Amino acid sequence: VYTARHELALAVISVSFGFLGLTYLATLALNLTLWQVFHITAGGGSEYLLTSRMCFGDQVTKNVTGKLWGLVYQAALKTDVVPVGSIVQGNIVIYVLSILSTVFASLALIVYPTLPLLVVAFLVVGAALSAYFVSSDHLYKLLQRISRLSSKIQLASEVPATDLRLSSRVVIYILLTSLYVLSNVFLLFVFYDFTLPEALKLTAYLGIAWLAGLVVAITPSGLGVREAVFVAIGTISDPGSYQLYAGIAIVARVVQVGQDLLSAFLVPGVVGLVGRRSS
Repeated sequence: VYTARHELALAVISVSFGFLGLTYLATLALNLTLWQVFHITAGGGSEYLLTSRMCFGDQVTKNVTGKLWGLVYQAALKTDVVPVGSIVQGNIVIYVLSILSTVFASLALIVYPTLPLLVVAFLVVGAALSAYFVSSDHLYKLLQRISRLSSKIQLASEVPATDLRLSSRVVIYILLTSLYVLSNVFLLFVFYDFTLPEALKLTAYLGIAWLAGLVVAITPSGLGVREAVFVAIGTISDPGSYQLYAGIAIVARVVQVGQDLLSAFLVPGVVGLVGRRSS
């Protein structure tokens, strides 16, 4: 923070509240999409308030204690309708979707200036893999077999059913990929005067850094790992810009935490209010 203090000061002075609002809306739409996928694949039924608390509360928990403890938080909310096995199933699906959409969006953004056909190939492969895993429970069954190697991590014997048509699965992948790109491009425009190609390149770097942060399950949302990887990639591609990339990493983290906190209160509150009025 101290090293990037000048960049941070300039970023704060240059805040665009219009793009900040667009960043939140795009991120909220992305997380709402993931919540709906979690709700369906976990067999939530009419328990929308419960699954919204699980998903959006987990967003806050992982920023404080790490994803591992986020799962513990979700398990504490389990019910007969949404047992632990179903919670695991839902998390597996949304994490695979998040990883696939981020990986293939980042790869596409890296190669798009020079290899447009490869961009299409990356996006199509990502869509096919996403549709496959969401529809058939193959990933869950594979993990189930692996888990039998240890009684401590054995998953439920019955695989929770999913109910998403092929068209829905493709639309979900398109939404996640598009919203991931838009949310990060808008975020960069909040604080910096980048051109669109520059913002797309940095979005790819942010995606790679996010994936690196996922590897560390016990730290708060990959805290430190994500930022270090992003700064390393940026300074390798653009030597002498350490302060710029450090500043981007810091403001990206601050905005993410703020968005997660807001959504954790807003979404379950709205869902609960709608549920009470409809009943």
